[in-house]
Amino acid sequence: MTFKYNEPEEKTVNIEPGSEAETETAENDQPKLDDVQIRAAALAYARFLKDNNLTPDGETAEESIETAEEAEEASEDAAPEEADEKDEPEAAEKTEQSGQEEDDKKDEKKDKKKEAKKAADLEKIRKRQEAKQKSKEKFLREGNAPFASVMNAHDKVQDGIDGTFSKIGKDIIRGAHRIASTYKNSRRVIGIAILIIGLVASGILIVFDMFTVYEYAYNGKVLGYVKNQEEVTDVLDIAGRELTYNSSTVADVKFVANQNVTFNPVDGRGKSTDDSDTVVNKLIYMTDIETEAYAVYDGDKVVAIVKDQNDADALLLQTKADLSTPDNGMELVSAEFDKELSIKPVNVLLGSVQSNVAAQTQMTNGGEMHTYHIIEEGETIQSLAKEFGVEEFDIYDETNKEPVTEIEKGDRVCIRSLVSPVSVKMVEKGRIKEIIEYKTIKKETDEYYKGDSYLEQEGQDGVQIFEGIITKVGGEETERKATAEPEIIKKKKDKIILIGTAERPKTAATGTFIVPLNRYTITSEWGGRWGRMHEGMDLAAPTGTPIYASDGGKIIKANYWSGHGLCVEIDHGNGIITRYSHCSRVLVSIGDLVYQGQHIANVGNTGHSFGSHCHFEVRVNGSSRNPRNYIKP
Repeated sequence: MTFKYNEPEEKTVNIEPGSEAETETAENDQPKLDDVQIRAAALAYARFLKDNNLTPDGETAEESIETAEEAEEASEDAAPEEADEKDEPEAAEKTEQSGQEEDDKKDEKKDKKKEAKKAADLEKIRKRQEAKQKSKEKFLREGNAPFASVMNAHDKVQDGIDGTFSKIGKDIIRGAHRIASTYKNSRRVIGIAILIIGLVASGILIVFDMFTVYEYAYNGKVLGYVKNQEEVTDVLDIAGRELTYNSSTVADVKFVANQNVTFNPVDGRGKSTDDSDTVVNKLIYMTDIETEAYAVYDGDKVVAIVKDQNDADALLLQTKADLSTPDNGMELVSAEFDKELSIKPVNVLLGSVQSNVAAQTQMTNGGEMHTYHIIEEGETIQSLAKEFGVEEFDIYDETNKEPVTEIEKGDRVCIRSLVSPVSVKMVEKGRIKEIIEYKTIKKETDEYYKGDSYLEQEGQDGVQIFEGIITKVGGEETERKATAEPEIIKKKKDKIILIGTAERPKTAATGTFIVPLNRYTITSEWGGRWGRMHEGMDLAAPTGTPIYASDGGKIIKANYWSGHGLCVEIDHGNGIITRYSHCSRVLVSIGDLVYQGQHIANVGNTGHSFGSHCHFEVRVNGSSRNPRNYIKP
């Protein structure tokens, strides 16, 4: 491609070839180019560089590589300086004189190295500039004057970049020298300061260690203090095994450091510390240890709590077996719990865990159950009531005295529950000999007064052989299906009782008795007296005081009778009579019918008597009885 331009007027100037003047004249005489010509010139300039294996700053590709290698060597030279700076804290530990001599040698070595590097860098820069100038002159001599403006622009940009990076590098080097110089002058002070700080820190640690003990606690309950945590952690397994062995009927106990057993460093002044044996004893004799146990649920209610899943499974199997034993001669077809029983883990205090024997007794017989629990994070009265299948008012405080209204983490509560016996539905079949229980039949009759009843026929059970299928729930028969006609071995006989319906006359006995005097003083009770039996009760009262019939009946005695003096006896039926002795006057005759409360005689002092009184007796089938057991209050 050929570029045309207007040549300037010729001036006759003598300029030596290759001189600066020649180059300056060539640059000043460059024509002005438009945009299209500049782009074409730039393209030609790029091709020229490629054909001559040149880079834009005048270096060949090999020189560019050499420059990169020199930069890498320069970075390697800087690395030892950094390493020396890192190693200087160790030199501070040596004596000052030795350290100073070593530093001087290092500085001298570094200075020589830097001077040599600086000279080499200057020489490389000079060579690059010469090559750049020669390339430029060659380019102009070959008739490429139109590209001068492009080259000049490139050179200015390149020189600006080189100058900027050169300035930054010098600033970095000067800053590094200032830091190194400052460190050299103050390293002794720094070393002494580090030494003092180390001594002070060591002293603080020693004092802290001397007066610090560790407070150890189980589930937040402080148990004591130890000098070292190891005195506790080393015996946790031993304590757990020992406690489990001593409480073989409850759940396995596990003490875990930083979980249920925690530590807290505290001021040890004035505190006595425990040794390992004391720690073990404190752990194994705790009564409020919480453990994970397994609860058996009948529906949503807890009916037993045992130590682990295996015990719970065995408890269900044994309970079902005990509650589903078939009768003699019968074969068990099936047996299942009437309600679905489930097993879930619960956290309770160790004393709430039951042995399998106690749990089985509770499940089969029922009873009241008290479960103690430590409140955990997030638990509420409502959630706790739901978990154990009780009402909210069944959750009491730790003393089991008052229902709780508020709870928080760490509180100990007692959960009360009433356990109903579990039941098993069983089906059995076979041939069985069984009792036919008699029935009690009551028949009404007007032959007897209202309130009276008489046995007409004694009951007697029968015996039969049953063959078939019987279904029971909770031990009670709910269904039976015979596969053959029952074989009667002995017929049953029902018990028959006659119930009176006739109106009772006033003179008829009521079955209840009253005191025969309205005003009296008891001077002697029924029982032993003066070495012999006193068969009645003495009611002292003035002579002439009215005596009333204790109950309705028929007069069978109304006369003077030996030591009893004037005496009255009333037959009340059913073998019962009452006797009234020592009367001053009798108002009835033998055969009369009297009613309860009727005036029959007066108090006196007849017969073998030492004062005015009524001797009152109650006799059943001829034997005396204590009147107090018959008279109503």
